[in-house]
Amino acid sequence: MTAADQHPSTAAENGRGAVCGVCGEAGEPGDRFCEGCGSALPETAGPPTERRPGTRARPVTARVGSVGGGPEPGDDDGRSPTTADETPDAACGEGTIADAAAERAPGDDGASGDDLADGTVPEHAREHAEHAVPGAAAITDLGRVRAANEDAYGLARLPLAGDAGELVVGVVCDGVASVPGSERASLAACAAVLDAAHDALAHPDVDDPDLSGTGGVDLTELAHVCADAATDAVTALAAGRDAPACTYVSALVVDEILVISWIGDSRAYWLVPDDPEESVVLTTDDSWAAEAVAIGLLDAEAAYADPRAHAITRWVAADGPPGPAHVVAHAADRPGVVLICSDGLWNHVPVPADLARLVADRPADTATAMLHAALDDGGTDNTTLVVVDVTLPERETP
Repeated sequence: MTAADQHPSTAAENGRGAVCGVCGEAGEPGDRFCEGCGSALPETAGPPTERRPGTRARPVTARVGSVGGGPEPGDDDGRSPTTADETPDAACGEGTIADAAAERAPGDDGASGDDLADGTVPEHAREHAEHAVPGAAAITDLGRVRAANEDAYGLARLPLAGDAGELVVGVVCDGVASVPGSERASLAACAAVLDAAHDALAHPDVDDPDLSGTGGVDLTELAHVCADAATDAVTALAAGRDAPACTYVSALVVDEILVISWIGDSRAYWLVPDDPEESVVLTTDDSWAAEAVAIGLLDAEAAYADPRAHAITRWVAADGPPGPAHVVAHAADRPGVVLICSDGLWNHVPVPADLARLVADRPADTATAMLHAALDDGGTDNTTLVVVDVTLPERETP
């Protein structure tokens, strides 16, 4: 996350959070630790615990929302509201990575795989790790500025019951830098999602005719189950005032069916390499800027120029705002690529069409190209992403 990504807040009585006694950086109300140096901060009033309305989608068998039909409602070009010259600042006091690490190419260090096994980021390879399964790939990298990688990914391709094919499960979590231990939160959340998916596929409802196309698994319900599992895993890490936290985005893909769930500002994109301008953002950021634009408080240019722009308004943690994850289901009407990623990618390459132009023949090559794009633009944050190829199956017409 960028330096501005922190537990959001309403204003305290003086409208500000505590000032760090070590480095002098001003925090937001409710911040427990300094974003600049990590020192403990005096307690200030944080955000109210208001319950947000849920966003449960209809069952995936309803084929909710066709993908590829054009821009998202309310957005003339299908882009998330960002300014063209928006550049995230490096976090104060986090140091720089060693010269050797800064110059290494992706793939020179870390873990990789090319089989059907589950993939999560190994503890010993947090600086750089990769994993691939048929039709999908994941990659994470420290970047050029951060001292530690607080991102994580999970990726698996799992067989469905009967002749329904296979389910690709991808998840990306981005640890909240202002809370110690958040690198553990992202790993725990990703592992919990893969465990939840394994369990669901081991107990399919094969007698439900509406779920025959997905092997007896309601993917929309599974998306909620996975998000809840991630929340439970991160909540279990809390100790005292320390509540490790992360953002969350996942993708469940079976043939042309896509189910996306998220909490925070990690994003999902639908990319169309053959027609890049048809690519769109599938998620809406849980951030101060996005919500300021949504309610008409500011236009996009003013909102994203505000120092509070990247403050997240939802996150996964013991002290996170209550309420279910956002879940949306789509049916693709053309081949394409699902991308889920941390803001370490989309801060540098936010426009869907630009991301679509980076798609290569192999998912692993696509993931590497996107990582290089973020690094070449400065690599100011940890970068993590999962890409999944989507193809339309051939079905007999009745």
